[in-house]
Amino acid sequence: MKMMITIKFLKNIASLILVLAIAIGCSNDSDPIDDVDQEEVAQEQTEEEEEITGEETAEEEEEETSEEESLLNAVEFIDSEESLSMSSDALNVIDNTLTDALSDENGTVTFFVPSNEAFADFLESLKEYAAVLDFDEELEKEILAQVLKYHAVIGGANFSTELSNGTILETLQSEEIKITVDGDVYIIDTTEIDAKITEADIQVANGVIHIIDKVLIPEAVLADLFPESPSSLMELINGNEDLSMFAEAIEEADLESRFNDGDLTVFAPTNEAIEELFNTLGDDYNSFSDFSNILEQQALREIILGHAVAQVIPRSELKVGSLPTLIEDDAVDVVEGSGGLALQDASEFKANFVEFDIEASNGVIHTIDKILIPQKALLILN
Repeated sequence: MKMMITIKFLKNIASLILVLAIAIGCSNDSDPIDDVDQEEVAQEQTEEEEEITGEETAEEEEEETSEEESLLNAVEFIDSEESLSMSSDALNVIDNTLTDALSDENGTVTFFVPSNEAFADFLESLKEYAAVLDFDEELEKEILAQVLKYHAVIGGANFSTELSNGTILETLQSEEIKITVDGDVYIIDTTEIDAKITEADIQVANGVIHIIDKVLIPEAVLADLFPESPSSLMELINGNEDLSMFAEAIEEADLESRFNDGDLTVFAPTNEAIEELFNTLGDDYNSFSDFSNILEQQALREIILGHAVAQVIPRSELKVGSLPTLIEDDAVDVVEGSGGLALQDASEFKANFVEFDIEASNGVIHTIDKILIPQKALLILN
């Protein structure tokens, strides 16, 4: 009897456990098999997502690498742009120092490259050079090389965001350029005209290029490219202390405009030579203002005109012979003197040369140690 009760009790316990298990399973709204399936699906989705993300990252890295590989270096970019062809030609004229620096992809450069319009304006402003190929002598190539190196900054890529007002950059040429910002970005060189950046931040494989509207000129070659225009004959005579008395004579004779008209060779007597004339004429003549009457004024005019020839004759072309002066039917003779060439006027004394080839914009001056007396003036003075 007891055994039957025990068996029955055990069966009831087992049934209760089964019911509890079913209840717990229902409350979780899933079964163990479904949970395993869901975990497998989630893991597969995660793996797929990671695989897609990895592929996208690889593609992005590949695109970035491809973009870097496709960038041209500074020289290649300039050569490829038609609007920069004159700068390209200039780079090919000079030595390889600059092109090597602009081609070095292991370094970084900033190059301010002039546009074709800028280069054309530069050449037009020069007297000696009409084209890039006119820089054909070694010294001329060196001048052009210094100009171009003045546009290059080595050792850094200076994008426009880094170019602030007052920034100073040392160039490959060794001189500095200064940046000024006033809405646009400008580069200040040694001239009075600033260069404007017209196209900024062109990234190249080894740095950055900025296109500018003017060729930059360094101090070192400024005088070579733009020599000062020579002064006129009268400006030189007036500015020469040793010719001050000759300048007074020209003014007294009212011939200043004649000496600025046309191309002339002037044989200019020094102050010492003119003082010797006054000594010869005597106490009545101490300055050209003492040539007061009509005959004396005519004599003074003849004397001054007799010191000029209506052609430019440098020392290299000065030869023995007769040269017609500005006086009608008058000439001065180039002769052999004791120390070389000399001038013979209507008197018995020769004039020796003191200095040759003082160049003027409208002629040349040779200074002499005696005032020339033409035949007509000699007759008047006698």
